Amino acid sequence: MASKSKQDILSLIEADHRKVEELFSEFEELEGKKAQECFKQIYKELTLHARVEELVFYPALREYEETESYIEEAESEHNSVKILLEQMKSLKPTDGEFETKMMHLQESVMHHVEEEEDEIFEVVRSAMD
Repeated sequence: MASKSKQDILSLIEADHRKVEELFSEFEELEGKKAQECFKQIYKELTLHARVEELVFYPALREYEETESYIEEAESEHNSVKILLEQMKSLKPTDGEFETKMMHLQESVMHHVEEEEDEIFEVVRSAMD
């Protein structure tokens, strides 16, 4: 992977992270139908983001010994988020269970984002230079 494409993929992933962070903030201010629409957007963004990482980013990480060790945990975190999203899909934002799951979802996603940006990206940058 050339340096330019490495920067491009990392920038795209970071842009996705910022978009989801904005959606989580927006969700906190909404109620009813608008909250449901915002959740649908969060669902769509996270599902698409995970798919792109799994199809493009993680296979690239497997090519380098320094980054391979991060894949298992990252994929496990993706699976946890996917399960939560599917559980939440059948609930309404007014359900008490939805609120609890949304908090857990946000915590899980923010942990994953922090780990990717603070640890994995640093290793990627040095391994792929």
